[in-house]
Amino acid sequence: MSLDDLNKELYNQNLDANVPRSHEQSAYDPTVVAGQGMSPFEQEQRWNQPQKGFTPSQKKKLWIGLGVLLFVLLSIAGGFFYQWWLKNAFHQDRVAISFEGPKEADSTQITKYIIHYSNNNRVTLRNAEIQLSYSENFQPTDNLNLKYLSPSASKIFIGDVKPMSEGQAELKGIFYAPKDFPVYLHGEIHFTPSNGTADLSMENQIGVRVTAAPVTLEVAAPQDAVDGDSLDYVINYKNIDVKAIANVQIRVDFPQGFQFGAAEPRPSEKESYWYLGSLQPDQSGKIVVHGQIKGSTDEGKNIIVSLGYVGNDNSFVVYNKQEIITRIVSPILAVSQKLEGKTDNVVDAGENLKYTITYQNTGTIGLRDAIISSEIKGNILDFSKINVANGSYDASTNLITWKASDVPGLANINPKAGGTVSFTIPVKSVIPIENKLDKNFVISSVAKIDSPDIPTAIGSNKIIGSNKLDLKLASKVLFDTRGYYTDAKIKNSGPIPMVAGAETTFTIHWLVVDVSNDISEAKVVSSLPAGVRWTGQVYPSNEKISYNDRTNQIVWDAGDVPAGSGVLNPAREVVFQVAVKPQINQINEPLMLVNKSIFTATDNFVDRSITLEGDQKNTQLYEDQTVGFANGKVAK
Repeated sequence: MSLDDLNKELYNQNLDANVPRSHEQSAYDPTVVAGQGMSPFEQEQRWNQPQKGFTPSQKKKLWIGLGVLLFVLLSIAGGFFYQWWLKNAFHQDRVAISFEGPKEADSTQITKYIIHYSNNNRVTLRNAEIQLSYSENFQPTDNLNLKYLSPSASKIFIGDVKPMSEGQAELKGIFYAPKDFPVYLHGEIHFTPSNGTADLSMENQIGVRVTAAPVTLEVAAPQDAVDGDSLDYVINYKNIDVKAIANVQIRVDFPQGFQFGAAEPRPSEKESYWYLGSLQPDQSGKIVVHGQIKGSTDEGKNIIVSLGYVGNDNSFVVYNKQEIITRIVSPILAVSQKLEGKTDNVVDAGENLKYTITYQNTGTIGLRDAIISSEIKGNILDFSKINVANGSYDASTNLITWKASDVPGLANINPKAGGTVSFTIPVKSVIPIENKLDKNFVISSVAKIDSPDIPTAIGSNKIIGSNKLDLKLASKVLFDTRGYYTDAKIKNSGPIPMVAGAETTFTIHWLVVDVSNDISEAKVVSSLPAGVRWTGQVYPSNEKISYNDRTNQIVWDAGDVPAGSGVLNPAREVVFQVAVKPQINQINEPLMLVNKSIFTATDNFVDRSITLEGDQKNTQLYEDQTVGFANGKVAK
């Protein structure tokens, strides 16, 4: 519409105001906008207002941030998942080791065991090996892959164990143990998981009961014994294995109250150890121990005998062990013996022994026709001088007997009544020593009393009163001091007879003679008189002899002296040299060379201290013919 037409339309007076005027429609027409949306004016007005929501740039940045956040979260989740996977890829308890094999074994047979191991993890076990430990009662044998570490340890190298896999190793060996003795085989599998660096292990073990020992061992002892009774323990042994057993020992734990007397063969150590050495297949032997038992009525006396060897850690490895009990019972007729005038059971050569035997009826009824006997043994006794009071002696059996015909009190012994009998016998003055076994002499006497009226319980032995008394002979030890000028051991010099102002040397000999028992801690202590010089010459040169020049004291530490020294073998001897220079006031006088000497030692058999005194020695030497008494004084 033109501007003129518009003006005409506006100023037309004939138009009704209530009739809508017609006009050209445009985008700015409100009626059009109302049907189609927002008018440009409204849009412009809205553009001039603050915008709401994200701009495209902001949205782009937002999506980038969300992507980064999602990546970080996924990375963290992935890390946690990887750690969880690593952690659960290996568990130590998914590794196992076990033994397959018999739980009972015979000592004489080779026994085989299969050692199973498994890896139920998702990782490899690196450098795996099985470490085995066991007591020395088990000895591995014929194992190709076994590496020996010690008598009680070994190992088997396995290598890598793959994931979810298992394997096995073989172990063969022989058990050396007493019957019913438990032996444990212990195994540990050591490894390093491929996802770690620590050395880990799992362990297991199997217990095996030994059904038969490799060596039979039997011990015989009386079932019943009387307090103070003599008894014998008999030990029998035999190697039933197919191979020799080395370094075998037998050790005996005697019951409390047992007094050791003697044994065949003699103990190697402590009166209770026997070193048997190597036992060949089927080799057997026997040990008999004689002694005396003391105890209270109804007391059980246990003896324990063990056969085995000393292991690598100095412990005693037992092949077989036996224990037996002797019960102390009370006799109706009791008898005991003692040696008059003795406070111990040690005697000396040449001593006269007086035995007194006491008997008593301890029951409640009288006993008739009792007989007392005493059997005495000992090759150091002089049986030609035995004297029995009111009894008889049988030399063929060394048995002394007393009956009612000689001792009327034995005809009828009332309850709680008793009496005594006696005899005497001397010890030989000269002890017979013929070989190295002639030592540690024992005099043994067994007194018994019996009556036909003593009741015997059904199934039991008749209890006859008896008593054993063992006497030990103390060794005869002699100590002597001798002096020489002419000596083959150390050469002397100087004038004989001695001359004032001139020095003359002499040798002093100390000799120890030991007859029948080993002695120990032997020592001689003496001193040199003033004016006597110690030259330092000693023979043998390795003897432990010392001199103190401030006190002039001489000490000879002789140590151990075996029995028979001076009898079967040369006497124990040390030689040392001294020098004297006579003065003019000593003319026509002998000179003192060494003062009195004190010898001390211990008798090992009787556990008695020995003290002997040696005389002083001067220059009048009766044992040296080149000096004697005449040439032993200082010449004018």
